[in-house]
Amino acid sequence: MTIFTAIADFLLYTVISYLAGSVVLKFIPEAKKPRISESKTLLLICVAGVALFSLAPVIELVVFLKNGEGWAGTFWTVLIESSAGHGWLVTLALSLLLGFAIFFNTSKYNQAYYLILLILVIGFFSHVASLSLWAGFASHSIHFFFMAIWTGVLLQVAWFSTDSTNWPRFLVWFTPFAIFCVAVLIASGLFIMFYFVELENYADSWVLPYGQMLLLKHLSIVPLLAAAFINGFLHRGRAFNVKWLRIESLLLLLVFLFTAFMSKQAPPHEINYTFRAEGAAPLVQWLKGEQWIPIDATLAWSVNGIAFLIIGLLLLGMMVFSSYRQVSTWLSFLFGTGFIVTVYIGLMLNVSF
Repeated sequence: MTIFTAIADFLLYTVISYLAGSVVLKFIPEAKKPRISESKTLLLICVAGVALFSLAPVIELVVFLKNGEGWAGTFWTVLIESSAGHGWLVTLALSLLLGFAIFFNTSKYNQAYYLILLILVIGFFSHVASLSLWAGFASHSIHFFFMAIWTGVLLQVAWFSTDSTNWPRFLVWFTPFAIFCVAVLIASGLFIMFYFVELENYADSWVLPYGQMLLLKHLSIVPLLAAAFINGFLHRGRAFNVKWLRIESLLLLLVFLFTAFMSKQAPPHEINYTFRAEGAAPLVQWLKGEQWIPIDATLAWSVNGIAFLIIGLLLLGMMVFSSYRQVSTWLSFLFGTGFIVTVYIGLMLNVSF
């Protein structure tokens, strides 16, 4: 069930980003963006995906609570009596309104209005909002909004642009736009993270499944920023290179994937208590063996660990260097993912719990 709900979250992030990208680009003059091949059918499929993928928490609750009422009775009870059910009903209603707005080609303001409402609903029913209603609601909504508009524009241009028309003019506004989005994402992401993990317990949390996904998410952001730097600065003045944009978008989807799996793990509000209930993450057991409470992460430098960290940094350097050379961009993607894997192993081999 964890894999099912995590994949549903990943797909939900993706379809909302695609819709957000479409709406943002409607506000950009034609002379400042590449030609985009937009399909109304695909937009409507994405709207249906929002309603479908946001149903996953309801299904999870139905499976957990199923009793003598049967599936239909339990589903109805969850729908009417739980906050997850209420959240999905509102999401379904807004998805239908957004779908009608797209189908009947209503104004861009109308579509933006329903999309923002959908993002606010997701923020209102988020985990962090259950811990601190208004601060959690605001921080999650802001985080999700800027994630969706940045990723959405990137996905639209990387996978659906038909030529390099207006590429230099596109970069003039998109580069500062992306920098601002990333700055807000980092600030709001840290704000949300501190609801679940205190700064002094950050390394301790790595022993748990949640902490492992959090670490992998943070590591995956590094090659993503490198790809954004290459596209926004190193390739400025060069011909349009859609392959590098696709590399950046795929690295973004990797961040989505780690975020989705992280959100399905028990948050480490109290490390030792959570460890007693959940146990160590499988990867920690594989790399470090059995672990015991109390958990107290400390640096324990090892030759192998240092070697993996150096290899990781070399791979990141090769990713940036390859942007100057005529090598396959997919090789650069492998360098980026190689950085995540090797630095992750290096950190785990250099820490003792």
